[in-house]
Parts: sequence; structure tokens; C-alpha cells
Amino acid sequence: MAVLDQNFKPEHYFEEICKYPHGSYHEKPLSDYIVEFAKARGLRYKQYDNYNVIIYKDAYKGYEDHEPVMLQGHIDMVCEKEPDSDHDFLKDPIDIYVQDGKVRARGTTLGADDGISAAYMLSILDEDDLPHPALECVFTVQEEVGCYGARDLDFAALKSKRMIGLDNMRFDGSDVTCSGSQKISLRKKISKQETDGNFYVLKVQGLLGGHSANFIDAERGNSIKLTARILEQFNRETPIHIAFINGGDKDNAIPVYCETLFTAEPSLEQIESRISSIFDQFREEFADSDKDITVTVEKGNKEKVLSLKDSEDLLKYLLILPHGFRHKSMVIENLTTASENLANIRISENQIDIRYFIRAALFSHLDEMANEITTIADLFGYDYELEEKSPGWNYVKDSPMRKKLFEIFEKHTGMKMKERPTHGGLETAFISYGIPGIDIVCLGADCADYHTVRESLDLKSFRTSYEILKDMLKQL
Repeated sequence: MAVLDQNFKPEHYFEEICKYPHGSYHEKPLSDYIVEFAKARGLRYKQYDNYNVIIYKDAYKGYEDHEPVMLQGHIDMVCEKEPDSDHDFLKDPIDIYVQDGKVRARGTTLGADDGISAAYMLSILDEDDLPHPALECVFTVQEEVGCYGARDLDFAALKSKRMIGLDNMRFDGSDVTCSGSQKISLRKKISKQETDGNFYVLKVQGLLGGHSANFIDAERGNSIKLTARILEQFNRETPIHIAFINGGDKDNAIPVYCETLFTAEPSLEQIESRISSIFDQFREEFADSDKDITVTVEKGNKEKVLSLKDSEDLLKYLLILPHGFRHKSMVIENLTTASENLANIRISENQIDIRYFIRAALFSHLDEMANEITTIADLFGYDYELEEKSPGWNYVKDSPMRKKLFEIFEKHTGMKMKERPTHGGLETAFISYGIPGIDIVCLGADCADYHTVRESLDLKSFRTSYEILKDMLKQL
């Protein structure tokens, strides 16, 4: 029995999409369904080895001389479920229901991010009486794990220089810019030695951290940098041997925890007293951004350690490595356009491993930051690897597509649409890079708590946004 209104095409197709497994790397069932949809309607299509799909629809009568338009969104979803759920994302449909005007899923993520876009595109392709230019509907895969479908898109198969992006999770706002990124791995071979002395464990924790795109400018502490500050100050007075420093977790998260094992001559009480004075500095600095920060020291177990010289060099290296906000937009208020996240450090028996995640809207800023990080690496004898670099989508002041969308949005809602910039990554960056000069605007519905089991899709905005999309196509 259907849950959603089958007479409203986007709701019908959204419910259909929920029947097909489509987690990242497992999009084939949904991709094949989209292909069968195209075949049944005699529409030209291309399906690729990675399961990207492009469907073409000729211009409506009288629109043959209008420039073509691309509609785009991704078909993969984040697969999360309640701990006691027996849902199998590789074969089970998403079990949807409606509550308080919102579509939800029982015990799992809903997949409105970005099932919305596929539902809209299938609906538009299924409209017989909708005036529109020639359409290129692009269904991409693996967005949630790195925008790989957009990265590998067959741009030669596309003619559009205008695009409506449908991976837009807020009804009253339109994505207008995003950052590219690059990961950097740093490593150095080491040798450890036996030593006697007092072993201590230093822990810096209680920090808020957060996603490095959303909170890099929020003055939140980096546990690795703070650990380096403590130990470097301490080392000036009493030389120490470091056994290990382990801090940070995900590349795109500001580190919230760091643990260090080291040796030093002073007693535990003396060390606690010295560290307490340093901690007082932290409490003052982070009173408004990280009030729950804690720094503790306790006795530890004996392990092999770095030499005094190697320990000192490591602390100096961590102290001067950059982290945090670098550049801001001079057009959009409060938008970070370049940043560096010193993400994690691990010291094994014979190697130090450090990872960075840098972001910028411009390639030149990515290159600037990468050059600084690798130059410091050279000075301290670290090897490095510049991993895959993704482009950003720089803000365009004069966008006819955005102007048109904002006019139509206000006509339908009586509200002014907001420009929504992000320091994170979007598929639009790869498309704007692959098709230079393309004019991109973004439209969507309200989707809350996506990537979690609390995900919900607001039906009112879902319906209104589709009417806006149809009106937009009529006027292009």
C-alpha cells in the first residue's frame, strides 16, 4: 500500500526510489531502474560502468531554439540504522511513513539526500505538457563518499551551459559556492631507544571539534596543536623523551583528543603544577569556544622513546605546522574560503604519520597552503604525498540563472530566497570545473538531520519546490 500521494509525480517517484537499494558503491539497482524508466519512454540515455546515468529529452514544441538545461543530482544515500535494526541496505526497501507533514524512515536514514533530485528529474521527464528547453538529466553516484560520480562524469556527452542542481537540502536557500580540497600525508622514519625515568601520560580532551568545513573559523581548539604547545614549553625547562603522540580521528574533523606518553625527570606533582599554569592559559583562551577542555597527566608504563633531539624536533615541527582559518570571502559575509585542518598524528614503532585536510574555493589557495606545508616538511626531513585534489566552485556575482530562480521563488512563496555558501564540497564544483562558464543554480526541499536515522523530508517544501522547478523550466 502506497504511503505517499501517487497522483503527485515527485511523491510517486520518491516512494519508488525507496524500493531500490542505493547506498554509496551499491547504486546499480537504482541506476538500472532509471535506465528502464528511460527505455519505457523512448528517451535517449547513457549508462556508465560506474552507474552514472544521463537521460536526454528533446525540447518542448516552441522551445527548440532555447539553450539546453542540465538537471543534476546524486542517487547514492548514506546508510545508517538504529543499533537494534535488522535492515539490510543491500536488499531491503526503505520503510517510509509520514508524521507531522514529514516523510521519515523506520530505524534507518531516509535517503532524501538526494532521492529528492532523482524524484524531481524522473517527474520532469515524465511530464507530457510541460514547456521546457532540451534537457540533460544527470544522475551521479558516490557523492557521499567523495563526489566520484561527478568527478568522472562524461562531460563530452553534455552540451548544457546552464544547470539546476537539485542536491540542495534547504528550501529557502540556494547553494552558491563551495570549496575544493586536498589531503596531504606526512611521514618520517624514526628509531626508538630504551631509557629509564618517569613515564607520564598527557591527555588533552573535552574539546568540541566539529566538521572542518563548518567549524574551522569557530576558534575551537585542536588537541594536537595544544599538546605541542604544552610539551614544547615544558621541554624548554626539562628535556623530555616522547614515546608516542596519538591524536585526531577523521581527516575532515577538528581533533578533539590527543594522548602522549613521555619521560621526564620531575615528579608527577611538579609536572602537574607546571602543566596547570599552561592550562590556565587555555581556559582563558577557550572560555567561549571550548569551555569543557581538560588537560590531565598521570603515570604511564615504560616504552621505547625518541631521542631528546628527535623529541624536541617533533615538538617544534608540530608547533609551527599551520592549522585553522586562512582566507575569507570579500563578497559573502562570514564565509571561509580557505582553511587547513591538522587532522591526526600517529607514532608507531618506526614511523611518524601526520594527515592534513585543506580546503579552498580556488586552486591557487590550495596550492599556496600545500606548498607551505610541504616546505616545512622538507625542513624537518618529512616525506609527503599530495593526494587527490578536488576543485572548488567559486562564487559568481552575476548569474542570470540565480536571478531568474530568485524571482520565481519569491513569486511562489512571497519570500526572498537566500544565497547559501558553504566551505564544504559539492558536486557543482566538479561540474563547473568540467564545463567552464556553466551557470549553475541550486534548488531543493527542506531535509533535516540527513545522514542520521532522524532524517526527514518536509512535504510542503517538497511540493512547492517542484512547482518552482517547473516554472523555472518554462521561463528558460
